[in-house]
Amino acid sequence: MCLICSWHESSTSNEERSSDHAAFAIAQTHVPTLIKVTAKERAAGNEFLRRWPTVDIHSHPGRFFMEGAPVTPFAESLAPPFTDEAVEQICCGGVGTVVFAAVSDHLLLEASRDGLQAIREFAPGEAYRDYRRQMARLQRLIGTGTLRLVRDSSEIREAHRLGQPACMFSIEGGDFIEERLERLSEAYQEGIRSITIIHYHVNQIGDTQTEAAVHGGLSALGRRIVEEMNRLGILIDLSHASLAASRQAAEISSQPMLFSHSNLRKSTSTHPRLISVEHARLVTETGGLVGATSAGFDQSTFEEYIVTILRMVDAVGIEHVAIGTDLDFTFKPVFSDYRDWSLIPAALLARGMHDAEVAKILGGNFLRLLDAARDGSVTRQIAGAYGKATHDRSKLNGT
Repeated sequence: MCLICSWHESSTSNEERSSDHAAFAIAQTHVPTLIKVTAKERAAGNEFLRRWPTVDIHSHPGRFFMEGAPVTPFAESLAPPFTDEAVEQICCGGVGTVVFAAVSDHLLLEASRDGLQAIREFAPGEAYRDYRRQMARLQRLIGTGTLRLVRDSSEIREAHRLGQPACMFSIEGGDFIEERLERLSEAYQEGIRSITIIHYHVNQIGDTQTEAAVHGGLSALGRRIVEEMNRLGILIDLSHASLAASRQAAEISSQPMLFSHSNLRKSTSTHPRLISVEHARLVTETGGLVGATSAGFDQSTFEEYIVTILRMVDAVGIEHVAIGTDLDFTFKPVFSDYRDWSLIPAALLARGMHDAEVAKILGGNFLRLLDAARDGSVTRQIAGAYGKATHDRSKLNGT
């Protein structure tokens, strides 16, 4: 079915769908609470998707990155990858663009008390070889013609206008770069437009939120990688990066950055993957974004996820909030099926938001960030010819 089929007629409950494809929940299945919206609200959500381009800025649909990978004990504990089914859900749900995130360090990971942790180091060349495998899988996906590969905001808008479901490439963890900066240019040429520089593995770039510090933030190489990503126009994603690493990246970067899938900590929160308002503002105060994630940290229902989004708007401003679901590789997701994508705008509209405000959260803010990265890259290349670099931060906040 597709968007017009009215949410698969609600004949399939969330509980029933979860048995079809188990949601990743650290070796356990999580069944989200049934989402409650009226028929009128559902219709408003569907109509919103027809009018506005929308983007999930961080996702792992069907755990595509595990297809054809060596089977680790952790991977064996999960349901098999279901990429084709996930792509069908994207198309049925009317999602405009999904940012497909490869995962650099998944071969190193095992479940832990707080989620995931790396239990070993890479063998020489292993990270890059696995990156090549994952990129080959993404290229095969594009080759089917089901999803259109988009590389910038204009292509996202065009795909929406033509009714073409689309994907953009990113990668979680800069481990594949190893010590070779030229791999960033290679990634850009292949369509990668965002890199989460640090994941669960403390890599050559810097420290993660969930492990003891090794570098005291960013390494010397990590600082050079930030500068090179700025030069190329690749978005710097600081999700999973420690506070020190994030602060240092903010000091170095000449372009706005993002947390693609990070929620704000409440006063009673203890989970290390949540971030403080201070942490978030390291990127939002220079034009960046925070993507609200569906992970079950401090939230257990879809309704609580909507509250999470609204809290984020209150804390950092509506210009700096986006949606980064982190499907299908996150902890106890409270949103787990792209066929329900229009529930998010439906719920936000029902809370009193205007169309244009919801459009910023569901895609517009991310499109602006892509434009800033592209324009900044071009500006630096031109200015570099004259020995001077400039950037206009007034454009980053829409002023």
